[in-house]
Amino acid sequence: MNRVIITNDLEKALSDITYDELFLRDELKIDDVHEIKKRAYIAEKKKKTIVIAAKKYNIYAQNALLKILEESPKNVEFILIATSKYLLLDTIVSRLALEKRIYDSPQAEFELEKITNEKILELLKQNLSKEELISLLKQLLKKDLNEELLKLINDAVIMAELNIDINAIISLIMLGLKVEK
Repeated sequence: MNRVIITNDLEKALSDITYDELFLRDELKIDDVHEIKKRAYIAEKKKKTIVIAAKKYNIYAQNALLKILEESPKNVEFILIATSKYLLLDTIVSRLALEKRIYDSPQAEFELEKITNEKILELLKQNLSKEELISLLKQLLKKDLNEELLKLINDAVIMAELNIDINAIISLIMLGLKVEK
């Protein structure tokens, strides 16, 4: 059965899955889908599992994948792995079984005193998942902060739950904390 796995850790999810072929990309593009289709139609007597894992899924690539996901070749199973179901078209998510795998990620202690533009940029480059962002925000709530910053962090949690862009939330929080210190 074809399925989508939503996870906060692509590498960990991949290590928990047995597969025959893997397409791991930063962004899945239309050329990748053409290669996936070629490999899927190579006949196998036993079941073949093809895993497609990407940080981003190009809309054209997703549309090209749709038909093969709906009518897979005999003995071929597809597993799509993404960090959010909102990266995928509704038509894909609605047609495949959805599974969530959230892993604990070790969080370094966040030091408010060391917030610099470089640290903010480093944090933005990490491409945090929603769960990692919320974990970071919870760390901040344990700090001794003024009322205004506590409200800002509370608003950030609400924004994260509404799936507002994570990097926008991080920028808002970090700059608010930087100005405050």
